[in-house]
Amino acid sequence: MNESMDDAGCCLLSVAWNVAPLAEGESASRRTELRRTLVTTCRKAGHGARDWAARHGTGTEIQYRPFLQLADVAYEIATLLLLVEDFLVPDLEREHRRWAEIEELTTRLTELADWTSAFLLSGASLRL
Repeated sequence: MNESMDDAGCCLLSVAWNVAPLAEGESASRRTELRRTLVTTCRKAGHGARDWAARHGTGTEIQYRPFLQLADVAYEIATLLLLVEDFLVPDLEREHRRWAEIEELTTRLTELADWTSAFLLSGASLRL
């Protein structure tokens, strides 16, 4: 069970590590852009959470839960990106559904990334 800011940081770094690697010279696409965003966001938030934990300790659930939620949303987006354009039988309707879900989750990712960034920049004594 993840019950500390350090655990949350480790989860984020794990997600960043496990996002499907980009191929050398891969052309610019929404899929590539999202994968880069996931890796960058999770690395920054993960290192930030671990640094915070080293300075402030375990943290409370109110403090570390958004970091875990960020990891969870990023993992879900990464999984859906693997399913888009990688199928046995092309199905345009299914692909549109998945992209709609990815874009919705990306909005949530942005919200959580903004929150975690603000928390880390706030001096880390944020109480909700």
